[in-house]
Amino acid sequence: MSSLPWDFVVLGVPVSVQAKSTSRTRWKAAVSAAARAAWPAGGEPLRGRLQIHVTCYHDSAPPLDVDNMLKPIQDALIGIVYVDDGQLVDCHGHLRDVNAQYGVRGMTPAQAHGFVSDGPFVHVRIEPAPELGRLP
Repeated sequence: MSSLPWDFVVLGVPVSVQAKSTSRTRWKAAVSAAARAAWPAGGEPLRGRLQIHVTCYHDSAPPLDVDNMLKPIQDALIGIVYVDDGQLVDCHGHLRDVNAQYGVRGMTPAQAHGFVSDGPFVHVRIEPAPELGRLP
């Protein structure tokens, strides 16, 4: 099992849940491949309640609506990172300009990989879900 929080990046521009099947399938395969490469060797999918943070760092105008970006990524991680996407009880999506200035304190190696790739990328972070008694 991987320790949480856990993160990885996918290079490129995400595809909407509404995209054509071939584009969506290709994007989900890229997400799955990036997750497998970053997931600990022999690691089992996580169980229990989780939250996901997905940030698309894009060039120029945002490539899609943030809510349409989440589902293909969530589906691509089933069986690799978690058993079922129903475990995701908190989902956070963000669109950010890759060319903006950001503070680097606390940057993970995965985020650094995305920024030095010199192009758009998606950063995915999985964490334990907050306690049930805590309001979002």
